[in-house]
Amino acid sequence: MRNASFVQRIFASAIAGIGLALWLSSPARSLTAIEADKTSALLVELASEMGEFAYDEEEAGRIFEEDEAMNGRIAAAGFSREQWQVSVDASFRGLLATIPSSVFSARIAEIFARLDASSSLSDAQKAEVRAITQEKMAEIQLMRAEGAAYADVVAPYADRLEAAFRTGLGTEN
Repeated sequence: MRNASFVQRIFASAIAGIGLALWLSSPARSLTAIEADKTSALLVELASEMGEFAYDEEEAGRIFEEDEAMNGRIAAAGFSREQWQVSVDASFRGLLATIPSSVFSARIAEIFARLDASSSLSDAQKAEVRAITQEKMAEIQLMRAEGAAYADVVAPYADRLEAAFRTGLGTEN
């Protein structure tokens, strides 16, 4: 009996821990308007010095490290490395979600039209590039879907974020 009680307590603790982790990482808690404002302003400022950013999962950490070595504006704005990474990730995903579907689809169609029109690639090369591009577009579509939770918070800062990231997808209607 004693072992059953011990196992039940461990199981209950694990469930409580998982619940707390989910609550702490919920979209409502992971990006505020103040964080989106600060993040977008810092990204624009840093992009003017470091160049435009090509977002991936490691990019926010790289930006934080480079800024820390230069003058530490990100930390001075109140972000830890982890908070910065969460804020940049949510802001980028939210930015993608602010792009109207019609604009997003049109830009994707342009990419494939340019690929199809390329005279410097063989048909086999075009097929390979198309497959890779379709895979990347599926990843971006998933990020857009995840970013829907942040779109309203990010929308006022979308132009700034687009300027820092230069997605090429645009946010205009």
